[in-house]
Amino acid sequence: MGFMPFKRASAPVGVDSPSDTTDRHASDTASIAPSKWRPNRAIIFGLLIAILLLVVGCSTGKQSTWEAVGPVAEKQLQLFNVLLWVMVAVFVGVEGLMLYAIIRFRKKPGVEPSRIHGNLPLEITWTIIPTILVLGLGIWSVIALFEIDQPPSEDTNVIEVNVTGHQWWFEFEYIDAGGGKRITTANELRIPVDRSIKLNLYSDDVIHSFWVPKLAGKLDMVPTHRNEMWFKADSTKIDTLPATFYGQCAELCGVSHALMRFRVKVLSEADYDSWVDNYGPPQPLTEMAEAGQNTFTINCSLCHTINGPDDPLASKSKLDSFMAGGDVTAVPAPNLTDLSTRQTIGAGLADLNSETLRAWINNPSDLKEVNHMSGRAFIYQDGDVTLSDEEVEGLIAYLLQLQ
Repeated sequence: MGFMPFKRASAPVGVDSPSDTTDRHASDTASIAPSKWRPNRAIIFGLLIAILLLVVGCSTGKQSTWEAVGPVAEKQLQLFNVLLWVMVAVFVGVEGLMLYAIIRFRKKPGVEPSRIHGNLPLEITWTIIPTILVLGLGIWSVIALFEIDQPPSEDTNVIEVNVTGHQWWFEFEYIDAGGGKRITTANELRIPVDRSIKLNLYSDDVIHSFWVPKLAGKLDMVPTHRNEMWFKADSTKIDTLPATFYGQCAELCGVSHALMRFRVKVLSEADYDSWVDNYGPPQPLTEMAEAGQNTFTINCSLCHTINGPDDPLASKSKLDSFMAGGDVTAVPAPNLTDLSTRQTIGAGLADLNSETLRAWINNPSDLKEVNHMSGRAFIYQDGDVTLSDEEVEGLIAYLLQLQ
């Protein structure tokens, strides 16, 4: 008996007593009792991130597509909104039906689900409805895109501008800015309000993309190929003039891609005509500016133009020189004829004033780390600029008189 398992006297060997059974049942019941559900931290974090992205995405900042100020951007925004909300409605409807089916017809104890082999009316319905939606939205989208492909036929006073993307700045050439006058400028496009602007997009080196969100969608600038787009600034959607809208290159085009910006400045018709009339060689210069003009002619005129629109043959020669390579060669560079009328330097990187101009001349790489000016101009080949402080000051005085 000493080798037999010990049990209470009232219970046979190998049989649990009633109290043991009760205790075990209570323990099992406690272990399977449902616990209060608590949301996973990852779910909460994901929802917070989604809300943050939604709020940021609806911003109406400097380059927001949600604030259209012209007919092209407005039509594109309408197209986006219709497609988005139709898709949201479809998603909510389909997901809602799916969740209803999952909950309503979930597995239940003792209930054998019925077996079916299809429902022809339902299958026809959920095939026809998506087909109608896709065809309807597709046809309307194509019609809308054709509507904004070219300026309206009734617009007879369209301004045509050749836009060329360079590494890393934009060139604007007005074929006829007004009165038959041809203008070449850079990084700031001036347009009159309520006038259609047709843009011929080119690239001299790599693929760029022209994008000013509040006026029109983006379009690539491809070497050896011309793309066309247009836009108009609507006076009914602009509070005050002049108004500035911000654009940038939207295609990775090299190490300084993120620093390739531009602006579109919308002017009244009178202000625009005044800018066109005043475009050209500078007025009589101060003594310091005359010294700066001499410094410019010796050191900068190989690439930059300051006395009117670029000569096509000279521009081609600069491009050929640039493509051929070399350390010190002429390269395509911004036309500076109207420099003093611009708001920024360095393709929109800094406000234009004597301080920023001085910093740019002394070391362009401090503002734009990779640029062809510090890499190709011979005054930077020893690292620091080889001009004296007096020459730099004279050059600043001269450049700020260019209009």
